[in-house]
Amino acid sequence: MTRLKKTTLALALTLGTAMTSCAHASVVMTGTRVIYPAQAQEKVVQLTNQDTHPYLVQMWLDTGNPNLTAQTADAPFIASPQVFRMNPNAGQVVRLVFTGSDLPKDRESLFYLNFMQMPAIKTSELQANKLLLSVSSRMKLFYRPQGLAGSPDALSQSLHFKLQGRAVIASNDSGYFATVRRADVVSHGKSYTLSQASMVAPLSHANWPLPAGASAAAGDTVRLTLVNDFGADVVTDLPLL
Repeated sequence: MTRLKKTTLALALTLGTAMTSCAHASVVMTGTRVIYPAQAQEKVVQLTNQDTHPYLVQMWLDTGNPNLTAQTADAPFIASPQVFRMNPNAGQVVRLVFTGSDLPKDRESLFYLNFMQMPAIKTSELQANKLLLSVSSRMKLFYRPQGLAGSPDALSQSLHFKLQGRAVIASNDSGYFATVRRADVVSHGKSYTLSQASMVAPLSHANWPLPAGASAAAGDTVRLTLVNDFGADVVTDLPLL
């Protein structure tokens, strides 16, 4: 048991309520990502407990290391409250506050929001031989500077694809992260999925190898499925140069 789990368990025991084990996330957040505008004093997120049992929840943010805990979190944000109890079928508002780290102003910065749930138990069950399972959820938080050129809704206009050997080079000329759900090369009526297609950082490029047996040439089409600010898929066709 990690230090975080020990701390959380101790808190759970003091809250006094029924225990249950869980193998899936009963506590969920509204939305699939968080956009934090630089000019905002705080960002509010909403969590809901969809179960009939109460849970203890702990939140923290990190810069990309999924092995960090609330005790070692390294992102310049504070979650308030950080630890809280969620009753069955109840909601909880959490405020995220940026603590003022010096971040680039010409592009978004990426962080990760984590929340861990575990069942709360009665103090009378402390000596019982029961298994407690914690479940962690993790999602992206994009810190968006004020006055970025362009618009996230027109992100596809800043994406370019070039064939280089047996790979597609994806270039993102915008200041926004391009979250890619799926990418396919369409050539002569056949579609080849680029299995390594993933998020492309602002003002950078990524290398997506073609699958074995795929044929592609300049003039073909890249069919791209992007995820927008609201978590919805946006499909667009772009030329392969």
